[in-house]
Parts: sequence; C-alpha cells; structure tokens
Amino acid sequence: MSLTFDELRLQNFTRRNRWHNPETEPWTGADWSNAMGGESGEAQNVVKKLRRHETHTSPQGDPSMSELLVALARELADVVTYADLLAAYYGINLGSAVAEKFNLVSERQGFPERLSNE
Repeated sequence: MSLTFDELRLQNFTRRNRWHNPETEPWTGADWSNAMGGESGEAQNVVKKLRRHETHTSPQGDPSMSELLVALARELADVVTYADLLAAYYGINLGSAVAEKFNLVSERQGFPERLSNE
C-alpha cells in the first residue's frame, strides 16, 4: 500500500502540533516555505555530490553513491512533508493540486497521461 496525501496530512498535523503548537507558537506560511526551501537546498547539495560521481570527479571522502541516494530520498521526503504543511497553511489540498497541475501540463503538451483527481 502506498502513502496517500490524506494520510500524510493527518499525521503531519498531529506531529506539527507537537513541535509548533498553533496556539502557543504558530508558524506562518513564510516559516513553512522557508523550511521547505531549506530542505530543497539540502536535496540539491546531495544531487551535486551525485553528479560528481556521475562525472568521476568526486573528491576523496565524498559519500558513496548508495549513501547519497539514501540521503536524497530523505531530503526529498522532507521537502514533500514541508510542502504539505505549507499547502495546509493556505488551505490547499496538495493531492488535488498535484493532480490538477500534472493534468494541465499533460494537456498543454499533448500527452495522454492523466492523474485521477478524486
């Protein structure tokens, strides 16, 4: 079974309330956006190191490809988690937004691929 956006949102809210209780220390859209941007930057740094492996220019001491792939997966997960919290702050259903945008791009490009938006 795969994770759904609805399940992520439910657990994200529960955990968010433990770290940043909306009543006592509310975060703004800017706070969630900045956190997401920071995680995106960390993912980019991992990809930079992966690219060094791909071009055989890795300095001695860089993590291995397998270590970097694990790190990238974790950073991307952080980006998605913060994207969901940012979307929630502004009342956006992330699953619906992703499906709608994906379908708009497919339509614009003349591609048949579509996501269900239920």
